[in-house]
Amino acid sequence: MRVELTEGLGFSAAHFIIGHKKCEYLHGHNWRVGVTVEGEEDERGLVVDFLDLKRMMEKICNTYDHRLLLPSKNPAIKVISGGKSTRIAVHGREFEFPSSDVVWIPAVNTTVEEFARVLADEIVKSLSGRSNVRSIKVFVEESPGQSATEERQLGRG
Repeated sequence: MRVELTEGLGFSAAHFIIGHKKCEYLHGHNWRVGVTVEGEEDERGLVVDFLDLKRMMEKICNTYDHRLLLPSKNPAIKVISGGKSTRIAVHGREFEFPSSDVVWIPAVNTTVEEFARVLADEIVKSLSGRSNVRSIKVFVEESPGQSATEERQLGRG
């Protein structure tokens, strides 16, 4: 059985793609997110309760909402200072942001592809206690028609 939550999830966030001619400039998106969960129905006849799934996804999305997303695994980013403000240098340009506005993403870049992978990691972790879930698929859209999908098999069921 498969359940899908595809409407009403997302967040607004800024980022830049290191090494991209145009997208290395700081810009933002209204990111849209969807998730599909596949597995066996439990004793209540549910793969996963939509209310639980929506709360979980909203909590994940709220982590990134109205923040600047920076990739923690990119060697081109040099952190100059931390504390209350985060100051970085990338390819000769320097930026300074309030640290509370910054979310470091465990990725080499803040592309939609990498972000789909990061969100899939978080969803798998959040669903780790559900033995009936076999797989998940997460959809991330940065702009209409520009999206990435990450699928994971959980090896259960």
